[in-house]
Amino acid sequence: MEKITLLLLVIFSTISYAQTTGSVAGKLTDKEYNNEPLAFANVIIKGTTKGTTSDFDGLYQLDNLEAGDYTLIFSFVGYETQELPVTVVPGKVTEFNVLMGASAASLDEVIITTTSKRESESALLLEQKKAVVIKTAIGAQELSKKAVSDAAGATLKVTGVNSQEGSSKIYVRGLGDRYNNTTLNGLPLPSNDPRNKNIDLALFSSDIIESVGIGKSFSSYMSSDVAGASVDIISKITSEKSLFKVSLSTGGNTLTTFQDFKTIDGANWFGINPNTHHNVRNLNIYSFDNSFTPNSGTANPNIGLSINYGRKFTLSDESNISFFLVGSFDNNYTYQEGTSDAIVDINDDGSLNVGSIFDTKTYNYGASKMLMGNVSYKINNNHRLSYNHLFVHSNSQKIEDFLGTTTDIGRPEDDNRLVNLILQTEIQNKLFVNQLMSENKFGESLDINAALSYNTIYNDEPDRRKNTFIIDNNANTTRISQNAVRDNSRFYGNLFENSIAGNLNAIKYFGERYENKGNVTLGYNGSITDRKFDGIYFDHNFANPRITFVNPNNLDATFNQNNLDYGVFGVETSRGRNSEDPETYLPQLYDAKKTIHAAYIDVVYNFNDKLSANIGLRAEDIKMDVEWDTNISFPGFSDNSQIALNKQYFLPTGNIKYQLNDKINLRASGSKTYTYPQFKEIAPFTYEGINYQESGNPALLPSDNYNGELKFEMFPNKNELVSIGIFGKLIQNSINRLERNSAIERDFTFDNSGDATVFGLELEGKVDLLSIESDDEKTQYLSLGGNATLMKTQLKFNIANTLFNYTGDSSELEGAAPLTLNADVSYRFNINEKETMSTLVFNYQSDKVYSIGTNFKENIIEKGVPILDFVFSHKFNQNLGMKFNVKNILNPSFDRYRDIPEKLTMNSYKRGTSFSLGIAYEL
Repeated sequence: MEKITLLLLVIFSTISYAQTTGSVAGKLTDKEYNNEPLAFANVIIKGTTKGTTSDFDGLYQLDNLEAGDYTLIFSFVGYETQELPVTVVPGKVTEFNVLMGASAASLDEVIITTTSKRESESALLLEQKKAVVIKTAIGAQELSKKAVSDAAGATLKVTGVNSQEGSSKIYVRGLGDRYNNTTLNGLPLPSNDPRNKNIDLALFSSDIIESVGIGKSFSSYMSSDVAGASVDIISKITSEKSLFKVSLSTGGNTLTTFQDFKTIDGANWFGINPNTHHNVRNLNIYSFDNSFTPNSGTANPNIGLSINYGRKFTLSDESNISFFLVGSFDNNYTYQEGTSDAIVDINDDGSLNVGSIFDTKTYNYGASKMLMGNVSYKINNNHRLSYNHLFVHSNSQKIEDFLGTTTDIGRPEDDNRLVNLILQTEIQNKLFVNQLMSENKFGESLDINAALSYNTIYNDEPDRRKNTFIIDNNANTTRISQNAVRDNSRFYGNLFENSIAGNLNAIKYFGERYENKGNVTLGYNGSITDRKFDGIYFDHNFANPRITFVNPNNLDATFNQNNLDYGVFGVETSRGRNSEDPETYLPQLYDAKKTIHAAYIDVVYNFNDKLSANIGLRAEDIKMDVEWDTNISFPGFSDNSQIALNKQYFLPTGNIKYQLNDKINLRASGSKTYTYPQFKEIAPFTYEGINYQESGNPALLPSDNYNGELKFEMFPNKNELVSIGIFGKLIQNSINRLERNSAIERDFTFDNSGDATVFGLELEGKVDLLSIESDDEKTQYLSLGGNATLMKTQLKFNIANTLFNYTGDSSELEGAAPLTLNADVSYRFNINEKETMSTLVFNYQSDKVYSIGTNFKENIIEKGVPILDFVFSHKFNQNLGMKFNVKNILNPSFDRYRDIPEKLTMNSYKRGTSFSLGIAYEL
């Protein structure tokens, strides 16, 4: 069809033009991407302002040219600009096709050195337009424009994606962490947090991201443990001859910077704590390394440093080797002040049924280091071998200081006492990712690709410290409070996980590879994951807490060897206080293993230029074993037990695309997937926060998911998109987080609550409001982008088959915001390669369920908030640029409330407005 189109262009031009003029027409193709059309490339006649761009099919044409010799300049975002001679013949059209690839230029092929198209906003739109599967991706170009600093921020710019405040979890179409899946270059990643299924996307800085893809419809080659989205991070590679870039930034927060600030004794400013394990071997010896007393200081400005270096060596016309290295460091101070009230409901007399009421102060300090390197060896045009290594070290420190009253203390008018809770938490992560990938083309119709990864994660929570005091304002004293065993304690938690995963596929094309008739893929995915988690509490039990007075500014005067020797307090673990018994020091633990073997067949067939289809079938065998030894008993299970969840699945998928014309697509998709419980959702291990606790449920079972979607897409121009989609999901036996009845305030667990339905409407648009290109090399662009998701979810409780007494008979899904809005407006001005750009970004999520209520407690709701960010950048020249960001300009209050008519606030805080200024130098 493309050849016919080009031929018609040639014939039409030959007939129409006068004998004194001629034309140049041709097609641009990309050798690195199976000779697919290269769209939106610029073609300009040197020394003039006359030019054009290639269309979606890579075609271009220059008309009414006087006969003679010209030099054409071919350029594209990220491509090396090339100047090529051409001769215009009067009365004729000169066909001038250009093949672009990653090897050095040669006279007969006109090959251009190129960076990946996945960084370009327009090129990613082209991929979205041509793909049979419904997909969305955001590239490095758009990340820069919207001041996105990591992969977590990238996902939030995609339609239907939102986040839970205060955590790294994302929600896609109302479905949270357990329903999503994360990969790096198509290979699975481990979680850095034992409480989550997916890794914290904030660990992946924009320095290493080429693009982030969000797949909300599914094909048989994807992991099927998903119902929300598959998130695939594509890491950068070097295709330039040489690259060197240094970036330095600083910033602050209106509530934090230069204010009094507290940090935990242990890790240093660089975020390194070598003492992640305890050395307690005798409960009569107080051998802890860290002080209970937080360090006091000042919150300094944040600092960020990044160094990128890449190089490519040409070995022959078809062979080259390249490598890319990135190293970075950044830190961040934040402070939050607010309230935390344990509101249950309203009594019949109108009074509040409330537990604790606290004023809160939270200090957060984080520091992270990242090192990524890859080597890519292009053996020839048919074979490539790549190796990627990623190391991320992150450390986060949080001090929560709660001051207020409980049902026992501070409520009567004459009780001038307060309860003070202090929790100091440190999380240190070390992630190692290793990937080896091989891409191979055999003949004109067969590809064989293989990939192997080995990943390890160390997640340590060293010496989490909790203190509970009673402040008597009448006597002006502070003493120890001890109503529960964990009121004054230390905790050490350590997780180690390693995983091996592999992908293998063979792609057979119908006809030759580049004829675009379709293909059939046979493939295998496999993974083996082993996790070991253990945790131990050291509880401090005071013989007479009523007369044990403390100085909160010098807690070491109380928690020391002398007071332990004199019996002021004793130390015990969850297994007892017998210092001579080795079992006393055995941690609570769980070991888990999950093995997946999957085979699939996936067929893409293009019936004609308009109709394409993708069907597939995936067969999976899953074995998941969890063994635990804790002090928690669950009905039907002992405190030292194990379970095995073994299932086999046959999972069909289907996608259809109908192209009404060159700019409009109609799409439909359907699939069956599943959701397995996470390790931490099964293991009955209790995680205790400052005023809540959470534990697993070994009775959980997998869910079955049925997904369907219809979508309309229109691509008015190279950077423009208008789409409308409707989707629906049925989740049988869905897993949900719930608040259960307990003597502990805010006691959470998980349950197969019942069947859930999700229905939604998605709208998305990207338009150029202004596009001006003048003769004096000045250009101006004003663009507007936005998306909205309207959604209705319903979870019908399965009351007959549950241990929990749900409030009511149905609920909205946890984390499902009925309305999500994302919008941005961007202005770009360019003169003589000096570019200035400013962007305003807006996000809004409506109220959504934070936790499902039981035993006549209503749901806890997270209140919707508007977020407004501003980005400004300027390039002084080709080498030097700067960027200025302001985030959370509106500084709204982040609230949670109990879902009763009065909507009484339970938690509230503000996080302040953040700002940063950075400068980058690039060679």
